[in-house]
Amino acid sequence: MSCSKISRTALMRRAAAAALTALLLSSATTYAVAQQSGASTTVDKPCSNAMLQGTWQLHYAIYRDGSGKVVGEIKDQQTKSRKLIAGHHFSFITWAPDGTFNVAASGSFKADASGYHEQVDATSLPRLQGKTYHFQCAVSGDNWRHQGLEDGIQIEEHWLRVSGGAQ
Repeated sequence: MSCSKISRTALMRRAAAAALTALLLSSATTYAVAQQSGASTTVDKPCSNAMLQGTWQLHYAIYRDGSGKVVGEIKDQQTKSRKLIAGHHFSFITWAPDGTFNVAASGSFKADASGYHEQVDATSLPRLQGKTYHFQCAVSGDNWRHQGLEDGIQIEEHWLRVSGGAQ
């Protein structure tokens, strides 16, 4: 009996990941990352729910351990990630350039003067399930930067708005 419960749980996770993947990748035909032209004159502003609405593509990320040592870095599209913010919910999917699936998650979020806060309620990676993350957050034009601790690792991620998102 426990085998059938495990099988149902695994199937539900796979189905959720497949549905999320289909939802996020269905926008691929209209996908184009917003390009910056010249130096930006916009000033960083604290995040708000309204500012984050839309679709974002990971541009750069750096991960440091407690001593400040770099333990990971994403640049030059080595890893691809897309995050969708709609209402008070987020979802993201991360994959390799060859299309190999890495991780997907979704849940609720809020952004206010104290930062960006995610509550994960569905994920393909069990260690993320039920976690709440708090990040410092700023938006400058079509650039979103957030940083904070994720499972003991200091992360800093830079996202670019995908064209067609909220302004």
